[in-house]
Amino acid sequence: MAAASNVSIEITYDGTVKETSSGSSASSSSSSSSSSSGLPTSYTVVSGDTLWALARTYYGSGNKYTIIYDANADTIESVAKAHGKSSSDNGHWIFPGTVLNIPIAEVTTVTSAIVSAGTSNPALGSKMAEAATGLTYTDIASGESDSVTITIQDREAERIGSLKPPKGADLGVQIIATNWNGYDGTQTLDCGTFVLDDLSYSGRPRVCSIGGVSVPIMNDFKSLSRSNTWDSTTIKDIASTITDRYGATLYYDADTIQISEIEQNNQTDSSFLYSLCEKYGLSMKVYNNKIVIFDPVTYEAKAAVMTIYESNMEEWSYDTTVDGTYTGVSLDYSDPDTDETYSVLMGTEGRLYSITSQASSQYDAELQAAAKVNEANREIDTMEITIVANPSLVASHCVDISGVGSGADGKYYVDKIKHTINDGYKMVLTLHKVQTPILVTTPVASSSAGTSYTVVSGDTLWALAKTFYGSGKLFTTIYDANAEIIESTAKAHGKASSENGHWIYPGTVLTIPGG
Repeated sequence: MAAASNVSIEITYDGTVKETSSGSSASSSSSSSSSSSGLPTSYTVVSGDTLWALARTYYGSGNKYTIIYDANADTIESVAKAHGKSSSDNGHWIFPGTVLNIPIAEVTTVTSAIVSAGTSNPALGSKMAEAATGLTYTDIASGESDSVTITIQDREAERIGSLKPPKGADLGVQIIATNWNGYDGTQTLDCGTFVLDDLSYSGRPRVCSIGGVSVPIMNDFKSLSRSNTWDSTTIKDIASTITDRYGATLYYDADTIQISEIEQNNQTDSSFLYSLCEKYGLSMKVYNNKIVIFDPVTYEAKAAVMTIYESNMEEWSYDTTVDGTYTGVSLDYSDPDTDETYSVLMGTEGRLYSITSQASSQYDAELQAAAKVNEANREIDTMEITIVANPSLVASHCVDISGVGSGADGKYYVDKIKHTINDGYKMVLTLHKVQTPILVTTPVASSSAGTSYTVVSGDTLWALAKTFYGSGKLFTTIYDANAEIIESTAKAHGKASSENGHWIYPGTVLTIPGG
C-alpha cells in the first residue's frame, strides 16, 4: 500500500455474502372476550372510559384507538352532538351507554434467517489489502453507522471482472501503525466489520473504489420495515430485543429510561431505534456488529484524553453562534390517558426553546425537553481540525484544544473522526465545545411504608398509579396491595368481581405501597 512505510491495513474478506430470508404470518388479535366467530366485539361505554384506554385493553396499544373510532364514527359523532358537542374531537368525547363495535385487529409476525451465498476464499482479503492504494475510515459518535472506503489499483481489471466483490459481502478492516508519530511499538485500530454497499470504477489508471457501512449481520436492520407496539418497557430492553433479532451485541451505557408505550409504525429497526434514542437524548451508533447506546452528557463530563495544540494542527476552522441555541426550555406536555396538559420550565429565562410533546409523566417530558436543548446547544462552538493521525483517539472522546485563542480554547467532544491513509496517515476531527447541560433529576421513590388514600368519584387505579408512581402501568402495584378490600367492595356493589381493579368505589381506603 502506498502509504507511510510504518502504516498498513489488514482486510478480512472471503467473497461470500450473508443474505436474509424473511417470512411473515398473520393472526387476529383482540381481547379475550372477542367472539370466536371472528365478528367484532360489542362494548358499552362506562364512566371514565376513553378510546385510548379501550384500545390498550383490546389491542395492547392506545395508539390504535383510531381502529375503534373509525368503526364507530357515526355513532360517536351523533352521541357527542346529542350531548351538546359540535363534534367528538376524533373520539375524545365518548359517553356512558354508547355501544361500540370493537373490530378484530390483524397482527403480522415477521421472521428472518441468515443464509450464506458463494464460495469462501479467505485469501481474497490479503490480496485486496496488497492492492489497496488508499483507505478512508469514518468513525461517528452518534446518528449514523461507521463507514469505510478502500481504493484499489486495478491494472488487470480483475475487480470489474473475475474478482468483482459482491455487494453485501463482509469486510473486516484494521489499521496497523508501528513506531508511528512518536509512539514506540505497534498500535492497532480495529475499524470493525462492514457490509459492502458501493462499488465504483474509474480510469486511467484503472481504479476500483469499494465502500462499506457498519451494520449488524442481517441487513434487515436498515431495510425491512416493521410495525410494533412497545409497551411497559425500557429503551435498553427495546434495544436488546432488536439487537438479539440480528445476532448482534448490545453495549448500553446510560440510565434506565422507562417507556410506557411507543409505536413503531412501518419503520426499520434502525430508524426506529435511532429516533427513540434521539428523542431521549441518547447517542447510538453501529460498530463491528454491535449496537452501541450511551448518554453523551455523561461522556462529555469525562476528562480529556489529550491536548491538541494549534501548532500541531495542519488545518483548522472554528465557528461560534447563538442562533438556534437556548438557555432553557418551556415545555407543555399532554397525558395520553387523560388529555390533561401540563407546563414545565427548565433551565433559565432568556432564549427559551418551546416544545409540546406527549409524555407519560413529568420526568418523561423533562427527558425529552432536555434532549432537544442539549443537542441544539452543541452547535454553539464547533471546530474541524486536521492532524497527523493518532489511532488511540476515537469518536466520543474529549480533547482539550489550546493555542487557537481564548474564545475558542477549551474542552471539546469528538463527534466524528475521518481517518485517511494515502501518502501519509491523517485524521480530520469534527468537534463541539462541551457546554453546561440541562440535567434531569431522576424521581426519588416514595417511602416503603406506604400511604393511605381514600377513593373519590372518578378515580381509577390507572390514574392513581400515574399520580403516585409516574406511570399508570403500575396500577397492579396498588391492586395487589389492596386486592381483598377492592374485591369485597366490588361484590358489595353487586359485581361478580372488580375485574382486576377496574371497579373501585368512593370511600374505599387504599394503601399505596412505597415506590
